[in-house]
Amino acid sequence: MVELVSKRYVKALVESSSKKELEKYSKYLEQLSKAFADKDVRKILLSPEIDETKKGELLIDSLKDADKKFVNFLKLLAEKKRVYLIPQISDELTKQLYFVENKFEGKVYSEFDLSDKELKEIENTLSKRVGSKIVLHKVPHKFDGIKVEVESLGIEISFSRSRIKNQIIEHILKAI
Repeated sequence: MVELVSKRYVKALVESSSKKELEKYSKYLEQLSKAFADKDVRKILLSPEIDETKKGELLIDSLKDADKKFVNFLKLLAEKKRVYLIPQISDELTKQLYFVENKFEGKVYSEFDLSDKELKEIENTLSKRVGSKIVLHKVPHKFDGIKVEVESLGIEISFSRSRIKNQIIEHILKAI
């Protein structure tokens, strides 16, 4: 439900703003999302005891040079008691901007550390394969191999040492 509501707010922003404005709003929302990471700030922003207009003013005051459209957007979120959606709205707006630019984010799960050169090589190969710019982020994970996931494109590629070993054994057994 939270995703659906946040997507509606992002859709409204996208339809009423230029690409340049959206990039600026994305930075503002990212900054506000980082504020939600702080336990004390989150407690204040999610408290039912604090008036919604005060929460809106707090958010607006934390931003520098926010234009009137974005200020009204924050006021609307506060008025509708949906300030808690800011991190999800930020993520969704980033995805929408990537989609417009034909650029997608993905994750590389691996137990061992990949060098930046290896990560770039995987990005370039995958980018050529799908015809879009792919940006990958390393995620340390207990996985016996490498797993590449680009959720927005529905791509998941994995190479597991144990699976490759089993396939080699099967191939040898079939050959005998």
